[in-house]
Amino acid sequence: MQNLLDFDKKIDCGLDGCRLEYGIVFGDADKGLLLVKAGQDGSARGYCDKYLKLAYKIREKYGMSVVCSSNPGQVKVQMPHAMQMLQEEGLLNAGTRVYFAGFSKGASIGCIQGAAFPQIVRYLLVNPPMMINLPRICHAAKNFNGEMMTFVFGSEDPSIKESELLKLYERNNMKVITIPGQDHYFSKNGFNLMTLVEEYLLFDLKR
Repeated sequence: MQNLLDFDKKIDCGLDGCRLEYGIVFGDADKGLLLVKAGQDGSARGYCDKYLKLAYKIREKYGMSVVCSSNPGQVKVQMPHAMQMLQEEGLLNAGTRVYFAGFSKGASIGCIQGAAFPQIVRYLLVNPPMMINLPRICHAAKNFNGEMMTFVFGSEDPSIKESELLKLYERNNMKVITIPGQDHYFSKNGFNLMTLVEEYLLFDLKR
């Protein structure tokens, strides 16, 4: 397996007076693309390189490209910027299937801003802070018409009570999952991030 010290390519952009970074692990375009969005002020690599490690595991197992994005809090239009970058890098073609995994505020951003991009067919939205933009998150969940949008909350996350509102909109392509004993960071009992991605986002893909 390739050395996990760094991405295949890194892109640094200036946007709204902030530094927005992307890390790319290149795979087979025909296999699709996973876009990972970090939480508030999170880096593309993630704490202890968790997103970087995830990217290599996904490419090794599923063959797809993975793009990890930082999340500078002051940047407002992060999803349009990310999708434009994917196109400029030749990663987003007419038939490319994009899978989105967002964490905390990254989940909120993907949920709210992603509807404009039909290339994103599935969403994994982990512990979005529901008290921020609650009406917009519920609106996005209610109106989602793609393949699958899955919200995942740890039972000890601060938004667990508000997550009950999302269950009003559950249907075949919109689910709300609660993971017992986990907090906002899914940091307990050595929880494996790959488990969430495989079970709730890439569940039927050939390995």
